[in-house]
Amino acid sequence: MTTHAATALSRATGVQIPLSPADRNPLEHAALAPPATPDWGLALGISAAGFAARAFTCEASSLENIRRFVRDTISDWGLALFVDDMTTVAGELTANAVRHALPACGEADTKAWLGMVRTGGAVVCAVVDPSPAPPSRQDPDHLAETGRGLLIVDALTSQWGYSEPDPSGKTVWARIAVPGS
Repeated sequence: MTTHAATALSRATGVQIPLSPADRNPLEHAALAPPATPDWGLALGISAAGFAARAFTCEASSLENIRRFVRDTISDWGLALFVDDMTTVAGELTANAVRHALPACGEADTKAWLGMVRTGGAVVCAVVDPSPAPPSRQDPDHLAETGRGLLIVDALTSQWGYSEPDPSGKTVWARIAVPGS
């Protein structure tokens, strides 16, 4: 992250973000308090029309709100053809964060973040969570009820990956190409 973006995020959210190398995840600090303004994407140099983010917790209602948020945002961007794919991808990434990164509900008031940006012929969805463990694709038994999330993400996206995990967490992202945008 550049100094400019971290400074802009600090100014927009009201949360001071130190720029030490051990602190590479600016959204970790933003999870401590909600953004002060609804258009903090503008402060990052991304137009509000092409950037959206929401915090979520392990509560079922929080995940329902995330799915609705993704559907509404993608529809508002005029990308109705991609609503189902992006909702599925975001759902898998947020479910992985809840299952593997957030403490059990009621144990702590920990949040993760989902952000989406429309840029360069694609929509990128990113989930920032507090776990330093990298995501790993599973090869589940054909009767297994879990373990297919990243396989689904891989099938629906043009590319996915994650930031190098550190003690403060990681960012898992996925890109869906949007022809003609």
